[in-house]
Amino acid sequence: MNVLFNLHPLTRAGAGIAVYTQNLVKELAAHQDVENIAGFLGSEVFSNEELQDWLRGSRLKEKGKIGNSRLTETVRSFVRSVPGMYGLRHALREVKCKPVLRDLAQSGYIYHEPNYIPISYSGKQVITVHDLSHIRYPEFHPPERVAFMNRYLKRAIERSDFVVTDSTFVRSEIMDVFHVPGEKVVVTHLGADAAFHTREEAETADVLRQFNLKYRGFVLSVGTLEPRKNLERLLAAHTMLPKSIRQRYPLVLVGGSGWNDSHLLQQIQSKERLGEVIRTGYLPRNQVLDLYASAAIFAYPSLYEGFGLPVLEGFASGTPVLTSNVTSLPEVSGGAAFEVDPYSVEAIHDGLFRLLDDTALRERHVQLGLARAGQFSWARCAEQTVDVYRRLS
Repeated sequence: MNVLFNLHPLTRAGAGIAVYTQNLVKELAAHQDVENIAGFLGSEVFSNEELQDWLRGSRLKEKGKIGNSRLTETVRSFVRSVPGMYGLRHALREVKCKPVLRDLAQSGYIYHEPNYIPISYSGKQVITVHDLSHIRYPEFHPPERVAFMNRYLKRAIERSDFVVTDSTFVRSEIMDVFHVPGEKVVVTHLGADAAFHTREEAETADVLRQFNLKYRGFVLSVGTLEPRKNLERLLAAHTMLPKSIRQRYPLVLVGGSGWNDSHLLQQIQSKERLGEVIRTGYLPRNQVLDLYASAAIFAYPSLYEGFGLPVLEGFASGTPVLTSNVTSLPEVSGGAAFEVDPYSVEAIHDGLFRLLDDTALRERHVQLGLARAGQFSWARCAEQTVDVYRRLS
């Protein structure tokens, strides 16, 4: 079978959909049933080995297409606020991609759109819908993005041959909201990259020294600073800890600025002055890996997730995880994380305190997490995805 991917999501390095796209394409390229795999970015098409070279970053670095600087995020935030910008960007991509997609459709490629809304395509197509947060929690997104998704997603689901999604939770939501027959929506659970694994103190010494941290001496949270991640309640819960614990276990926030984060940033800055919170911004991947594997707790009390990949990454890193008991997160956790009500500051505080105060409890969740991480893999995700393609052959 021949498979085609939209590579535009990969221009945002580190974003969840970029991680999904890169790992899935990498695994599919090695699958025995995939004869040819290609990806398009505008009018450019990369196939097979050339695509693998592109994924390894040489083409992206050369062309400067990936950047997570503060300036990049500022520009991106401005663009999100411009009326009609999402639709205009999509229309421009349609025009630019149309000639190459026509040829690929005629060659029998199955087009897999990894980011919700596909470019028009005359051949068979699969789309991945990661969550419906724009419907369930529109206040978590820029209004222009919500309007764009509301306009295009229903049509995309209707026109696709199959819809792939990350969890049983989201599958149920898609069926409920769009009245899609169950046989059309297929769950393919995600996996944790092999780069996430346990590390000894000496292996993480450089990054710990950079931020004046101690091994297993901080609470870590990774993600864009945005309302959906529930960081305001996490900050409040951490503040409720006894002063001695707050100072011994500062809260480390890794991730760039997101939409509607001004109030959160004010709260963070007041805690930074006390030395109880450390905000790193974006970090190189190797430093993020080291922080995952050296934290006392990984805290991810998100309000809504279609999967919650950071929870799995925390498990694989050998770090006890505190997460939410809502949406897809219990499905991913499987009881391996310390699950709390994300709407209750008291519940988050209680979870933090119990994990930080009880060495045996932390170790129990470390072992549960490592075992749980072993049940997920990108190879399995790819195999489940190929099963969908087979149904189109």
